[in-house]
Amino acid sequence: MLTLALGIELLSFAVLLLGLILANLCFAALSVLLSAYPPTDVPATTMMLSSLVKFPLVFMSGVFIPIEQLPPWGAMIASLSPLSYFTDMVRRLFLGEGFYPLALDFLALLAFTAAFTWAAIRLHERTLGKRLS
Repeated sequence: MLTLALGIELLSFAVLLLGLILANLCFAALSVLLSAYPPTDVPATTMMLSSLVKFPLVFMSGVFIPIEQLPPWGAMIASLSPLSYFTDMVRRLFLGEGFYPLALDFLALLAFTAAFTWAAIRLHERTLGKRLS
């Protein structure tokens, strides 16, 4: 029913759902990574660091201006943001146009998720003792 209301095919809906799950995992891993430093009892410090990182991601990701309309240096910067790949995936599934191939969108999100998770585990291992004492 939802796919009929949105005008997308069932296969695209399944791909979109998989992409949403992967993007959620990716940004959850990024948040866990950002919570590792600095070891402090003040949540505002972590929130400030999180905002400092996540806020620019929105503007360099193609959310407001599609990546194909950015200058070459803008497209290069956009490729450093995991949000760019998710945004591109959604544009491809809803509008039929995207900058990256759909497989690259998934692989990039998977790579960012793995990198953020690995880094978060390593940083939390190093700072766990400081937080427990």
